[in-house]
Amino acid sequence: MAKLWAELIGLFFLAPVAVMVWAKQLGSFLMPLLGAVGLLCLALLLADKQFKRIRLWHWEAWRQHINDALKLFIPWACLLALLVYLVKPEIFLHWPLNEPWMWVTTLLIYPLVSVIPQEIIFRTYFFHRYKRILPSRYARWALSTFVFGLAHLVYGNWIAVVISWIGGGIFGYRYMQSQSTPVVVIEHALWGSFVFTIGLGSYLVISTPA
Repeated sequence: MAKLWAELIGLFFLAPVAVMVWAKQLGSFLMPLLGAVGLLCLALLLADKQFKRIRLWHWEAWRQHINDALKLFIPWACLLALLVYLVKPEIFLHWPLNEPWMWVTTLLIYPLVSVIPQEIIFRTYFFHRYKRILPSRYARWALSTFVFGLAHLVYGNWIAVVISWIGGGIFGYRYMQSQSTPVVVIEHALWGSFVFTIGLGSYLVISTPA
């Protein structure tokens, strides 16, 4: 029990703070670091005989889960787009209109290099690994949501953290309902790509020294 708590605190609290402190120095190494942590968590899951590996690929009732995700996404995405347009018109659709190649490239690689590792770490791994110390799945949902936002302190602004808390709550809930990593990856990629498209991606970029 103590070892699991120590691991949770080290990996999900201390590590994000350390990354935040050295974010500018790490620079382009952040994505490889995320991928490495994702691979480590995946390896630990695969080595755990109690882990149901089918959660990494199964599609049971996927139509219903994707339909539910879209029912949530469509109205709230429209409202969010309107809010950005009214409050921050200077960033609205900045990438698609001014840097289309950067926008397209981001949409293509973002799900692979960012979404998949994050969902393995913060949903699949977190929900299974810490079941012994957090028996309530709602406790795991709440804490995974909190640490997901905490990890986004690396961007150095409160908007990134708030966006991530909201997203983490949505993705964690979907994982509890579907028990499927692919379903949550799709929902995360949908929201993330939309956020980058409407301009909020400007809050999810680390400024590096010249």
